[in-house]
Amino acid sequence: MEAKGEERRFGLWRKAQRGAPRAALEALPFLLPAYGLFLLFMVLPVVEALWLSLHQENLFGRGREWVGLGNYLEALARPEFWRSAWLTLKFALIVAPLELLLGLLAALLVYRAYPGVALFRTLFFLTTAVPTAVAAVAWGWFLHPVGGYANRLLAALGLPPQPWLTSPELALPTLAVVTAWAGVGFTAILLTAGLQSIPEEVLEAATVDGAGPWTRFWRVILPLLSPTLFLVGLLVVLKSLTAFGQIHLLTRGGPAESSMVWIYRVYQDAFFNFQVPLAAAEALLLFLVLLLLAALQFWLLGRRVHYA
Repeated sequence: MEAKGEERRFGLWRKAQRGAPRAALEALPFLLPAYGLFLLFMVLPVVEALWLSLHQENLFGRGREWVGLGNYLEALARPEFWRSAWLTLKFALIVAPLELLLGLLAALLVYRAYPGVALFRTLFFLTTAVPTAVAAVAWGWFLHPVGGYANRLLAALGLPPQPWLTSPELALPTLAVVTAWAGVGFTAILLTAGLQSIPEEVLEAATVDGAGPWTRFWRVILPLLSPTLFLVGLLVVLKSLTAFGQIHLLTRGGPAESSMVWIYRVYQDAFFNFQVPLAAAEALLLFLVLLLLAALQFWLLGRRVHYA
């Protein structure tokens, strides 16, 4: 009987394999519009940027001259390019740990059901629904050096006002906090889903064995949450390296280029300095750095993830 069952399952598998090409052909007309849009708006711009980065063109874009890797070498030789790379690294080192920590704390507070949890979930997840432009304008009012509520609060506590967005020392950390706040909701949503997928039986067994709250968190919850944490950490790092909207609306790379991160340097060179091929080379260098960081995270952390 067991042999017949195995033979029947193998026959069904062979039949499904034979029908797979036909099913793919039937689905192709429905997938073509999505593939067309992907090629038009994703692949072709990347190819055009790559081709443009290998040329030099005049101000009006009417003539191109092949320069090979000349734009890449010019970008790597500029001190301001390396300054932007260093500022981007500092920015990511503040945003990523802060957003992960706040998102994990928020998820731990709301992943279980208790009276009033819906209100807290709404408050935590609200940052995800707020557009970047709206959040940046609101933060600009809150951090205004004269009438902003942040300095009013400091004055009420007897502390001096701070130039949050107008000081070269404070602008980048302030933007990092704003960016982390904006991403906490999305991070908390993913981590909440990961926490809710942990079997209650495992936590109950740990409790019966005498594990306290901290032991359960470090020895049970965190290892089982590691796949979600790994994914969220990867997304947060890559997102922090390409933050643009809040920087453009709040500081425009200033003051004194203290918040001129890599992606904003690309924007500045392309649309203000009219060095479009150079900006394309800088953008592709950033793309390569993002790929390298993603591969590095998979190599360093991927092996430590515990998949159930």
